[in-house]
Amino acid sequence: MKPSRSERVRATPPKLFTYVLVGFIALLGLTCLYYGSSFAPGSRKSDEFDGSSPARAGFASNRDGESRVEVPRSIPICDSKHSDLIPCLDRDLYHQLKLRLNLTLMEHYEHHCPPPERRFNCLVPPPAGYMIPIKWPVSRDEVWKANIPHTHLAQEKSDQNWMVVNGDKINFPGGGTHFHYGADKYIVSLAQMLKFPGDKLNNGGSIRNVLDVGCGVASFGAYLLSHDIIAMSLAPNDVHQNQIQFALERGIPSTLGVLGTKRLPYPSRSFELAHCSRCRIDWLQRDGILLLELDRLLRPGGYFVYSSPEAYAHDPENRKIGTAMHDLFRRMCWRVVAKRDQSVIWGKPISNSCYLKRGPGVQPPLCPSGDDPDATWNVSMKACITPYSVRMHKERWSGLVPWPRRLTAPPPRLEEIGVTPEQFREDTETWRHRVMEYWKLLKPMVQKNSIRNVMDMSSNLGGFAAALNDKDVWVMNVIPVQSQPRMKIIYDRGLIGATHDWCEAFDTYPRTFDLIHAWNTFTETQARGCSIEDLLIEMDRILRPEGFVIIRDTSENISYIKKYLTLLKWDKWMTETTPNGDSLSAAKDERVLIARKKLWSVAAISEL
Repeated sequence: MKPSRSERVRATPPKLFTYVLVGFIALLGLTCLYYGSSFAPGSRKSDEFDGSSPARAGFASNRDGESRVEVPRSIPICDSKHSDLIPCLDRDLYHQLKLRLNLTLMEHYEHHCPPPERRFNCLVPPPAGYMIPIKWPVSRDEVWKANIPHTHLAQEKSDQNWMVVNGDKINFPGGGTHFHYGADKYIVSLAQMLKFPGDKLNNGGSIRNVLDVGCGVASFGAYLLSHDIIAMSLAPNDVHQNQIQFALERGIPSTLGVLGTKRLPYPSRSFELAHCSRCRIDWLQRDGILLLELDRLLRPGGYFVYSSPEAYAHDPENRKIGTAMHDLFRRMCWRVVAKRDQSVIWGKPISNSCYLKRGPGVQPPLCPSGDDPDATWNVSMKACITPYSVRMHKERWSGLVPWPRRLTAPPPRLEEIGVTPEQFREDTETWRHRVMEYWKLLKPMVQKNSIRNVMDMSSNLGGFAAALNDKDVWVMNVIPVQSQPRMKIIYDRGLIGATHDWCEAFDTYPRTFDLIHAWNTFTETQARGCSIEDLLIEMDRILRPEGFVIIRDTSENISYIKKYLTLLKWDKWMTETTPNGDSLSAAKDERVLIARKKLWSVAAISEL
């Protein structure tokens, strides 16, 4: 740090020179203290963190091949007001950075990570009074109020049976904006509309994956589970700010997301059914681009269930919107499959025949041949129809077998990623053995139903999740962006997940998952020039207290990660082993580390 001209040493009286020198040393010391607190986490305590310091979300790079950073003495605790921090969906940060986001297009609800100097390098604390979540399946109907101390939704939706505050708990009667008397009855009515056998919406296993747009607290998805249907329940972090947090606390598959300007992080032909129950979406905007995104995501012959006033109300405004939507659907070659009371169900065609019969210049156009419908990470939506390939032409449900056989049967799209059916079967069997070994190690610590929400950070072909199918859990399968084409196999197996870049924070609430599995994730992330340390802090943010991490990586990475266990408060229990080599073992020195996070509080730490 260079002195200014006025501070340069001149022919100064000795006493004045001494004062200047002492002042300079003091200033230098304060500067080092400030920057030390930014880069050495142990130097800042929780009560000194006021949220005005830089936020962490994108992760620090290490692209110049430098050696590992020195392990700090401690990691600071974020201020308690950040207990619900979602780094890349932080609207306060958007305001501070003066981002010019189009509110009409919902850009402010999309994924925007702050620059490196705005990152939080601290552990996100639980709210005061936090308790270990109620176990599934009881959690479907009740959660601890202290864990999500936001009850405004209960008042706002009191007439719709979303949720009810009951002493120290919040109860979920199973209602919704459209289905006040219960999602279970509503689901049966949809199956009856489609004339499915036994009033079962899964239709013998042909309907497995559902996208619920604007899902509220995800009661629709919760009651689909008994039909052997798994829904990706989707809602933004909007005025109903904690709706997805309630859904996750309940143990229901769900995620934050919005139909805005970017494609949702799911490949084409992922869902058999999409659902919108008063989801407050303007489907006609921008030449129907949002409906065209649903068209991309639905399988051949897929359904769109639309329960909203535009589908049934007779006032001039709603009739006008309903007529315009009907015209758009007709030009998209969709047809009305069923209509009853306040719901209409549209069906997507199973072939290109209708598209080819449309007149010249009919909108929306077909997407150009060079467009990849499976490219999703940071890809803008396109106002065009994705035609089927020659192979998929007239293949209802993309040629997939019914669930549960779908889980282990090699899907047709394997050849698109260069994987043979034999390799797929070997991968499935390998993961079956690996998960058996994991569970032997976990058995002394895991109580019945103590694990419900699971994340697999590098899912490959979904073998880890498939091996957990006999357990009452759901898995968020994450495909790192560098392996994006494999995401389609996850959905073709009847599983759910999302593409993500682990150099950035994942868009979910703190304390989401009971178990996080990371296979070679640290090796892959480090190879991309991103920080192991920041990835550990992000994992801690989304891991529940008393939750587990299973890290399978090189012995070098495992040894380094172990140095952080106490700093992260992942030292309630730990075990380490050398696994048996198998067809997926890339490194000869592979190790498995399993650690458990403590339940801690800011108050308890402050007393130490």
